[in-house]
Amino acid sequence: MTSKVYSLLLSAMLAIVSAPANAALPPDVLAKNRWVQLTRTDYDAAMARIPEKQRFEFAASPKRVQDLLNTLLLTKTLAAQARAHGTRPNASFAGSASAPPDAERALADAELARVEADANKAFDAAKESYEARAQELYKANPEEYSAPEEVRFSDIPIVIAGRGEEAARERAAEARAKIAAGADFAAVAREYSDDPATREKGGALPFTAAKRLAPDLAKAVFAMTRIGEVSPPIKAPSAWHVVRLDERRPARVRPYEEVHDAIIASLRKRYVAEQREARIQSIFRDTETETNQAAIDALVNRVDPEVFRHKPGSSNPAAPEK
Repeated sequence: MTSKVYSLLLSAMLAIVSAPANAALPPDVLAKNRWVQLTRTDYDAAMARIPEKQRFEFAASPKRVQDLLNTLLLTKTLAAQARAHGTRPNASFAGSASAPPDAERALADAELARVEADANKAFDAAKESYEARAQELYKANPEEYSAPEEVRFSDIPIVIAGRGEEAARERAAEARAKIAAGADFAAVAREYSDDPATREKGGALPFTAAKRLAPDLAKAVFAMTRIGEVSPPIKAPSAWHVVRLDERRPARVRPYEEVHDAIIASLRKRYVAEQREARIQSIFRDTETETNQAAIDALVNRVDPEVFRHKPGSSNPAAPEK
């Protein structure tokens, strides 16, 4: 299962098998909360989606069985809550020929989406307090919002593929010689550059930090000191480059106005995640959850060590005899 429900389940800390056992539950009911019952039929249907050859081994692990039961209980409960709230799945939800739509999972995902939407609305309603929190974070840790040294340069890349190393280097040297002889850098870039995205811009690139460039290219570009300086051909993994240093911007602490949106977005993301997790945890911490421990224990395949003895000359256990 690759749905949002399953990925969120991985962070859940409680398991239904830790809930109070109730011997009065019907034998086919594995667990029950105020919303749903989890039955043996539900478990069998989920196991049927596992390749047949893997089912015995899967059920031999108490942890895998427990995780599956937790997933089923979470999905069924969220789906029941979706129905109670009138939540409907996104119309675009669809399965495939090999994996038809799962109505329960679609409802569960829709319910979590509703929780997230409500959380976003609540965040917006408390905008003033989060604006204040954003300013507090910035003032307390300004170094976290620093920007590294950046340079802006124009580039004439000569791609090696299709030419070969030596031919690419010679073409880069030819372009450099034209510039040294007085030709306009932008005009030479439009003639020689192999980068269609920047060729017509005369090779001009936006500000960039060293970490965004190939190491050898970054080392050469950031070693340039004079604005307008043109480099000799520089070897990078896939091309030779001739660059002109256009502007340098030293490392700095970015002003609050520049980082405001990013801080607010981070606070929003955290708040929404907390509300989503709270809903999930409320299901696992529901004091009304009951389990049929005997029925759950019976789901686990007990492995006989004598049956799963090692074959001579092999490190893998033998398959059980049928």
